[in-house]
Amino acid sequence: MITPQKQILDSFKVILLGAGGTGKTSLLNRYCYNSFDANSKLTVGTNFSTSYINIKFRNSTSDVSYKYIVDSIFDCGGQKRFRQLIPKMLKGADGVFLVFDLVSYSSFHQLNYWYDLLNTSVSDSIPILLIGTKSDLLNNSHPEAVREDLIMKFMNEHDLNGFFKTSALENHNVLKVFNELNQLMLDYHNYNAVIV
Repeated sequence: MITPQKQILDSFKVILLGAGGTGKTSLLNRYCYNSFDANSKLTVGTNFSTSYINIKFRNSTSDVSYKYIVDSIFDCGGQKRFRQLIPKMLKGADGVFLVFDLVSYSSFHQLNYWYDLLNTSVSDSIPILLIGTKSDLLNNSHPEAVREDLIMKFMNEHDLNGFFKTSALENHNVLKVFNELNQLMLDYHNYNAVIV
């Protein structure tokens, strides 16, 4: 998609952060390419994609126009061998998805590590959404399902901007979480704009 520069209001750096195998790449691929690969491999280093989002913008003279924001989305590999790269990737981030697998206590317990890494690498209090992936695997009998009260406790203790359950397989809440983060970033940068 070629968009004239004057139609672009701003560009945002978005980071997907969390343990390996949580579905960050699947979330990214569903959002950017509307695709899902059940045999997706673990990310080596970092994946990168770009997305254009149409917004309705009101300028200082109250004129309304339609513009775009550009998301540069970085999917950081969560394996230990790639963690040294992540602080550099976080520099200049405008928004972050803190990702865990809803049916993996291990990935949930690692959230403190990821949050602390984020806090030491980013100076501003940028928008952060907590994302639970693989909601299609949730049911009452799943032995590893992360309890809702623990999720809410983590979210409240870390003053995150929201929590969403997603499924890249079923395309559940994928667009919603990206739209929510984009709106939070627009608000954070004091743009009088809404996603359309």
